[in-house]
Amino acid sequence: MFLKKNFTSQWWNRVLLTCLLLLGCLSSCIFLPSLERKPGEEEVLFQRIIELSEDRVYEEAITACREFMEKFPESKTYDVVLLKLGEAFEGLLKPGYYQLVEEGMPADAAKKQFMKKYGHYECWIDTPCGVQYNLSHYREMMERFPESMYADEGEYHLISWSCDYKGLPEGPLEEIAQMEKVLQKYPTSSLKPELYYKIGYRFHVLHEIFSFSPQKNLRDPEKGREYKDKALYFYRMSLKQPAQSKFSKKAWEDLGRLEDGKRIYITDH
Repeated sequence: MFLKKNFTSQWWNRVLLTCLLLLGCLSSCIFLPSLERKPGEEEVLFQRIIELSEDRVYEEAITACREFMEKFPESKTYDVVLLKLGEAFEGLLKPGYYQLVEEGMPADAAKKQFMKKYGHYECWIDTPCGVQYNLSHYREMMERFPESMYADEGEYHLISWSCDYKGLPEGPLEEIAQMEKVLQKYPTSSLKPELYYKIGYRFHVLHEIFSFSPQKNLRDPEKGREYKDKALYFYRMSLKQPAQSKFSKKAWEDLGRLEDGKRIYITDH
């Protein structure tokens, strides 16, 4: 009887000890800190490029893009870096050149000042519109990554814009054709609110050219009405887009001007 009781006691002790050991293992698993994956150098640098671009810190963004391209030439995000590099170069122009000209500085003086600061980038060209970025990184992006998720943005950046229509219809018609090409090629593009607004604006300009041009040989009331209807259509299409943007606001304002008969281009009455 004693031996049986002693054996039973030893068996329960072993069961209890096993349970305690199991609980100890479980608790250690529960309270061990989770091993989170730390982002690698490529991911960190890419994220920095995105942040610098969003913050419009263009010189630092250019430096970061160039570093990324040198270190990670086979990266899956190389197309985005090319896009951001092009945007950074274009970003330098607005405050460093265009704004100075708009504020009254002679174009030659503004160009000299801009080139003194940024000429070393060697990506600028002289055009009738003044100093411009040569678009080289957008071209490289489209040549190397035609199937990129951001190809619509790359192609949009390659549109040739006119800086002065000179009261003629050719400029806005050519821009409309290029923008419509982007819309046809990328029907789900996130750029639709902007493209619809800009197409509408150029039809608005065409309406005024054919309705009110001081060059009477250009006047064509029928075409003027046709382009007015198209301008109204594209302004409204911009307003219908789910993503509201500054272009929605512009579309609303210019739609109101068109409906009220207020001119935006031919201002001489």
